[in-house]
Amino acid sequence: MPGETAGTSQPTLLSAKSLAVRYANGAFGITDVSIEIGSGQIVAMFGSNGAGKTTTARAISGFLKGEGAAVVRGEMRLRDKVTTNFEPQRMTKLGVACVPERGKIFPNLSVAEHMTAVAPKASKARKAELLDQALTLFPQIKEKWKTAAGRLSGGQQQMVAIARALMCDPALLVVDEMTLGLHHTLQEPLFEAMRAIAAQGTGVLLVEESTGLTLEMADYCYLLSSGVVWDEGPPERFRGNELLAAGYVGGK
Repeated sequence: MPGETAGTSQPTLLSAKSLAVRYANGAFGITDVSIEIGSGQIVAMFGSNGAGKTTTARAISGFLKGEGAAVVRGEMRLRDKVTTNFEPQRMTKLGVACVPERGKIFPNLSVAEHMTAVAPKASKARKAELLDQALTLFPQIKEKWKTAAGRLSGGQQQMVAIARALMCDPALLVVDEMTLGLHHTLQEPLFEAMRAIAAQGTGVLLVEESTGLTLEMADYCYLLSSGVVWDEGPPERFRGNELLAAGYVGGK
């Protein structure tokens, strides 16, 4: 049986142990990253640009190969299954959905086309239920149902990307830089959606540079610097101290 994840009484959903990722040019994206995520848990991963956050997210969601990279040390498990270096389609089938930092929407497709293009292995009734849940979370995009996604605001595009990921009925949702470049008024609805998603039992990994609302929302946090986990713990560990600042300005 899986053990319990730090910061929650829920069983471990995803476990990554001592991951090292190397790109085709020989450079390491991360050298020693270990994290755990439980069902229904919101986990935040902080760090400056280049700390290894996106590489870790790609390793978890299966997008390393497309970037010319691979896990060369360590192991990743989803529930009891080893998933190290699995490709995106295999991870999706196992219940992992990812909202990447870039390329998250197709500008010429409407909101409706984004939502109906996903084809999860679910009954017609379950697909309808998933769509209803997604549009309940993001009523703003329901109002833009026939609008091309490229004409939406940045916040609305992020909502479309998350809603589309939810159509895969994920056990784990990975969101890379959810609030990057968004006005602060658009950030709170996104975080409230994350809270609602986790309340349904989905594990959530938020990869963020900003810390304000993330620390209010997260159950557990990891701080990355120079490709390693600099520190970890509950959000109160990172409030009002110098750990985040230290992680942003240099190595160990």
